[in-house]
Amino acid sequence: MAQLGWVYLDPHGGKHRIGLYHGDKTGHLLIHCNMRVIQVDFAVKESKSYSFFIEDELCELKIHNEQGSYSYEFTTNRKVDTPLNRLRKAEDRRNLKYVLWFAGGLAVIIGGVFWGLHRFDKWQEGKGFMENSLLSPEALKAQGQLAAQGKTAVAQLFFNTQGSEKKVFYTFTTADSVRTTGQFKLPKEGSFLLPTGFPLSDNDAFRVTYLPGNPKVHRVEFDAPSSATITRYLQLAQNIEQQNHPGDSPEKTACVVLNAAAKSDWPVLAHFIFQGKMPEENARNNRDTYLRMTRDPGFEALIKQECWDK
Repeated sequence: MAQLGWVYLDPHGGKHRIGLYHGDKTGHLLIHCNMRVIQVDFAVKESKSYSFFIEDELCELKIHNEQGSYSYEFTTNRKVDTPLNRLRKAEDRRNLKYVLWFAGGLAVIIGGVFWGLHRFDKWQEGKGFMENSLLSPEALKAQGQLAAQGKTAVAQLFFNTQGSEKKVFYTFTTADSVRTTGQFKLPKEGSFLLPTGFPLSDNDAFRVTYLPGNPKVHRVEFDAPSSATITRYLQLAQNIEQQNHPGDSPEKTACVVLNAAAKSDWPVLAHFIFQGKMPEENARNNRDTYLRMTRDPGFEALIKQECWDK
């Protein structure tokens, strides 16, 4: 029997739990909301849609049958004519007026930003690493142009050691199949932390923004890792969390790390990775930042709810 659930937050902040039971053999279907049965149907073995109201919101629960395999989808319908949707449309029209009023001012602001970037280019001349990015030498004087005209690709990074010198080479291919490379040096001793605070590993990949007419003008963006690199961060965070909490099952460890990433996005994984470091060793991610994260009442409640049976 299929058993699924969703949580719907209404416009006033109320929380509603929606669930269904769907028999594998009989096809009998039961839909409930806040522990109250709202619809029952029998022998549902084809794709079908059910509509019901939660407060003033029209909700839809759809069943899809693809060659005998069922999938389920819960959505709200904001297009059909309902009192709530009419109010939304009226508010959208008011918001559109506000947008038009400020469009002229916004154009002036954007012009000022590009002018500021042009001035900022000169001030940053001679610097490679800027916040969470690495600029190619050619990009140091063309940041405004890169921001306005840049296209994106994925840069793959590779370690290379020549004697006592350690370097990182990176390469990416543009939409026009132009292969571009770059490099930067690493400290001779110790591990290298990216500006984001994460350790750099061989074969990591990040988004790169380049100038279509001249790909040598580019910026490697370490705050935009590829999905494979984020997966490595997740695995590293799980391994270190397991090492520091050997009494927890691997399933619970994975649940804690994944829920933390789902709640606050991938940068929080650095707190798990460096939970054994003291603040003087790593001021950005350390034991204290890990404890603040895990002892947050909201986070504790989330883990208690999602990982209690792991």
